[in-house]
Amino acid sequence: MATQALEVLDRAVAALGGDHRPGQQQLAAAVSDAITDGHHLVAEAPTGSGKSLAYLAPAIAAGRRTVIATATLALQDQLWHKDLPHLEEHAGVPFTRALLKGRSNYLCLAKLAATRGDNALFDERPSEQFLGDLPALERFASDSLSGAVDDLPAGIDPASWRMVTCAANECPGATKCEQGAECFAELARLQAEDVDVLVVNHALYCAHLAADGHLLPEHDVVIFDEAHALDRTATGALGFDLSAGGLYQLAARLRRVETPAVTVDAISASAERVSDALDELEGRVDPTEGRISEVLASLSEQLGTAVREVDRERGGAIAAQAVRLASTRLEAVRRFQAPGESEVVWVEGNERRVLRLAPITIGPRLAPVLFSKVPTVLVSATLGPGTRFEPLARGLGLDPSAPVGGERADDDDTGFGSDGPGLGYEALRVDSPFDHRNQAMLYVPTHLPDVRSADWADAAAKELCELVAAAGGRALVLCTSWRVVHAFKEVLREATSHLVLVQGDEPAARLIQQFAADETSCLVATRAFWMGLDIPGPSCVLVVIDRLPFARPDEPLEQARREVAERAGGNGFRDVDLPAAALVLAQGAGRLVRTRDDRGVVAVFDRRLAASGYRQVLLDALPPMRRVVDREVARSFLGESARPVA
Repeated sequence: MATQALEVLDRAVAALGGDHRPGQQQLAAAVSDAITDGHHLVAEAPTGSGKSLAYLAPAIAAGRRTVIATATLALQDQLWHKDLPHLEEHAGVPFTRALLKGRSNYLCLAKLAATRGDNALFDERPSEQFLGDLPALERFASDSLSGAVDDLPAGIDPASWRMVTCAANECPGATKCEQGAECFAELARLQAEDVDVLVVNHALYCAHLAADGHLLPEHDVVIFDEAHALDRTATGALGFDLSAGGLYQLAARLRRVETPAVTVDAISASAERVSDALDELEGRVDPTEGRISEVLASLSEQLGTAVREVDRERGGAIAAQAVRLASTRLEAVRRFQAPGESEVVWVEGNERRVLRLAPITIGPRLAPVLFSKVPTVLVSATLGPGTRFEPLARGLGLDPSAPVGGERADDDDTGFGSDGPGLGYEALRVDSPFDHRNQAMLYVPTHLPDVRSADWADAAAKELCELVAAAGGRALVLCTSWRVVHAFKEVLREATSHLVLVQGDEPAARLIQQFAADETSCLVATRAFWMGLDIPGPSCVLVVIDRLPFARPDEPLEQARREVAERAGGNGFRDVDLPAAALVLAQGAGRLVRTRDDRGVVAVFDRRLAASGYRQVLLDALPPMRRVVDREVARSFLGESARPVA
């Protein structure tokens, strides 16, 4: 089967005019083996490896029903609009495909219909902008084949779109909705039922797992690209949250479907009590004790009453949505009333406080619903430390010491072994096609004060301006806190003449477009830009990372994970903090070299990377760049790397 996969890959690469990449072929062969034999694969394929074609070619060649899940919209768009159409034309193997998104990406006909009467299903008073957009939304509902946000006409306000979409936690399902037969989201699901390749995102696939496998069609294999992000998404999907705002929203819905006023008023009062109780709490909490326990007990009874009292027959789709929303809120409250030993509960947020519950480690939850069910390929440009990526694999629920499973029986040419794929896996690390030692430099200014020192901020700001001057702008500045974002933004705007773009000032897509277009600009951002940003060429010759990206000591989920590691005889810092920081650091550093022609400097303003006893774990996760601590050497290399503006 690997032979056929490589033939498909060769045809696709030749049609692009591309060159022979051993790493790409190595990955394609490994993916083919995983699909054919039914085992798991964990593979790191650095930028430039051509990993998307390397896993798509064997999926198509094998004829297995495959789900591809991505973490970012940019990669999803690349697969759907570029890679898969190219393979349709040049692979030499016919296949069908579909793109499926979460429900909130499709117009809800039930909500749109409700705008025409007195029972409009709005969580807030419609604005004049919405009233102006409504005719266009109605035309869109009538003319669009997909009803998806991607096909929405230009000029419609995002807030107006949200008014006519339905979240998964409020949709009652097609059979309980008058518009179910014409529902855009349901039609998209039907179109995805029998395709060979289905493209989704991590969030939708994790929601599928949380729904006991009922959201997506049956499939033979799943491939997670950008797999380094799966832990965070799965943890959120398999957890719960509760806020006063969500309860006020529910009360408004219930009032519109004529739920008895006493019940609605009770839920509104409980929303206020939830708000007051959460204001008294900080960090990790035990929701079975104190005031929050009493509030949850009464709220549970009120929500149960609301679910029973809504007149579903008379209220139609609007009532069905209200019941569904009340039921999901009730499920969350009951989980908070009895959290498990392997779960952590905490309060987060400032003005809008939220109570959250999540599994401390996602592996025990993922293993039985994912890895024990379907052969899984985990692939990313960076997967962190370990010869077999042990920290990431164990965290997700795989077992680095288990035998590789999933071998098919001799007489079974259609399915996988009766015992399932197991929890063992093959591991593959593909060499980068780039010459990092000559293309890139890792600069750690050891003359800076310790990052925990009060003197660090001013010294780091001065260092930043020196490097930006040498690079002529062209800098991506990645920060671990908003405080540093604002400090670096101010000093760059005061001390340089470059355009300084800042996360939050404009939509992310617009900022990225401006950064790429203005070659001498600087972009200052926090965690959202550490992964998925692809700016090849002279617009980015300097990547600055303010400090090593360790989680805060008081971050509740990470704190609980450290405790689990230590109870098992391990070390919280070594087993939890260090691998996680290495993975994030590698993601940030990976923004620099995107093609064979890119050159530049990754500067980390944290001298621990050059002097700490644990530095080697972090350095091993980075590309093999030349390492320096001399500012003038780094400035000289930046001057060579920065091409003059035409």
